[in-house]
Amino acid sequence: MFANERYAAIVELLEKQSSVTVAELMELFGVSIETVRRDLAHLERQQALARVHGGAVSHKQRKPFAKLEARITDNTALKNRLAEIAARYISENDMIAIDSGSTAMELAAVIKGRFRQLTVVTNSPEVFGCLSGAEGIELIQIGGRYHKDEKAFYGHMALDAIRRLHYAKVFICPSAISLRHGASEFVHELFEIQRAYMRNADEIFLLADSSKFETVAAVKLCDLSPSLMLITDDRLPENVLTLYQKQSLRIINH
Repeated sequence: MFANERYAAIVELLEKQSSVTVAELMELFGVSIETVRRDLAHLERQQALARVHGGAVSHKQRKPFAKLEARITDNTALKNRLAEIAARYISENDMIAIDSGSTAMELAAVIKGRFRQLTVVTNSPEVFGCLSGAEGIELIQIGGRYHKDEKAFYGHMALDAIRRLHYAKVFICPSAISLRHGASEFVHELFEIQRAYMRNADEIFLLADSSKFETVAAVKLCDLSPSLMLITDDRLPENVLTLYQKQSLRIINH
């Protein structure tokens, strides 16, 4: 097979499965590791893919933005699974922060009634409303300017309040996850809120269902690193999971 044929085959493969490993391409084409690496380097220069350790990922188009009301009914079973996994990492007497958004709302519903003593800080009135009146949960509502589409508070007042507190764990729900571009968010008014939570936390958990992996949103929230815990579902393709694990990233999907 000529080089141009391999290039076309690699691009077509990435359109179908979003990532490939060097080992897969060596077996598919019957070529050496050096040949595969040269092919990937060439395609990266053409901006057809992004190389990562052990393989490559596709350059997907930016995800379209959907308002919170439209997202609440999307992938509800997967969001519930993420919330159940996340809840396992919450301990009695923790002070935790929960982000805004539909996945955050699912986490609030899951932890309701499970703890004898837990403090929850949130800038989401939806999360607050779900947990208000729940036995064993002390709530701190972060206020400020109100984003009506995301149903969340933001701005200087919110940031000042968040920075005064320290959290055992924070649960952030980004719009997109990518090895190359990190975690990203659509709503620029809210990503500073998420960053403020993260700066004051002992442990950081990113909750994202498998459909958000190897996609990019408008505003970069953070790079991915082994200090973060990525919580997703068991529909994440095995080859994508392998690429992330080769970067020493911690992913929990069951």
